[in-house]
Amino acid sequence: MQAAQDITIGGRVSKTLYQYTLADADPGELNLWAARFLDKIKTIPGIADVATDQLNAGPMLDVTIKREVASAYGILPFAIDNTLDDAFGQRIVSTMFTTLNQYHVVMEVDPKFQYGPEALNGIYVKSSSGQQVPLSTLVDSVVTVAPLVVNHQGQFPSVTISFNLVPGTAIGQAVDAIQQVEKELGKPLSLQTSFQGKPRRSERRCRARRSS
Repeated sequence: MQAAQDITIGGRVSKTLYQYTLADADPGELNLWAARFLDKIKTIPGIADVATDQLNAGPMLDVTIKREVASAYGILPFAIDNTLDDAFGQRIVSTMFTTLNQYHVVMEVDPKFQYGPEALNGIYVKSSSGQQVPLSTLVDSVVTVAPLVVNHQGQFPSVTISFNLVPGTAIGQAVDAIQQVEKELGKPLSLQTSFQGKPRRSERRCRARRSS
């Protein structure tokens, strides 16, 4: 068990001893290739306890406005956006000032209506004629998955694959094997990879030997 902070500076928390990090400006591309690297690294002899800090099992409600239906009711897309923001975005509508403190007044729907997609059935948007239109009539919604945590390496989203070594396996052998995986998979140029900690020092020594 390790205590994880909201912001970690300097250190890298991982489940095992050695770390290999992938970073990409495109989160979708990163998630795709991180899964491929994880499966491939698990098959390398001498490497054990392969784990990842990638957490992609969070439920997400993807809402798409049906523009033609909204237009038929005389409802503009920004009105739907504002309604969703009022209900679920914790919009600050006022600020109360006291002698020592200030308090924000936040607008949102009752928390008991925030735990499922059926909440859209209880929210209405006023049409141009004054009619109250159910929000579920104006949008299509589907439940998908989203990251619970988005880690970063520098300024870019990253995924760290961590691993241990089987007794008798040198870290240099693991570094060479993972670099061979990079060549076999043919990763895109936009996907940057690097070792962290001890593997990084071993990688530098290998490069120094090759250059000499």
